Amino acid sequence: MQSINERPSDDTKSKLKSLVDVLPFSERIPRRSDDVAFDKAWEIRAFSMTVALHEKLGFPWEDFQQELIAAIHVWESRQSDLSEWSYYERWMAALEELARTKGWVSTPELDKRTDEILAQPRNAHHQQPLREPVTVVSAEGKA
Repeated sequence: MQSINERPSDDTKSKLKSLVDVLPFSERIPRRSDDVAFDKAWEIRAFSMTVALHEKLGFPWEDFQQELIAAIHVWESRQSDLSEWSYYERWMAALEELARTKGWVSTPELDKRTDEILAQPRNAHHQQPLREPVTVVSAEGKA
């Protein structure tokens, strides 16, 4: 199992690249050093949830692609100011719609969970940085 701070393996990077390369408007996906980039924690979570659901449930990636295309078109048809564009907000809209259409979650359940999450303080589940020295204690109780 890979720890959070490890770089992904070449195999993992290759798999993700093949998924990302076929996405609609992939040129709009934020990138740094040619890798997919995330500016906020929720963006990487949305990306990771989608990839994990694809791998775990085996739904065709094309299903997500079509939902993403639809989400982008809906947003663009309702916006006159494209400066507010967020690829990952469209990504989340597509994932939510896919979850509904596949029957993974009902609209009331999704709305309920969304309200619960939005009611929590910002960054409620994020790790807080430690500024003090940390001691690691072995299973035997010795440092």
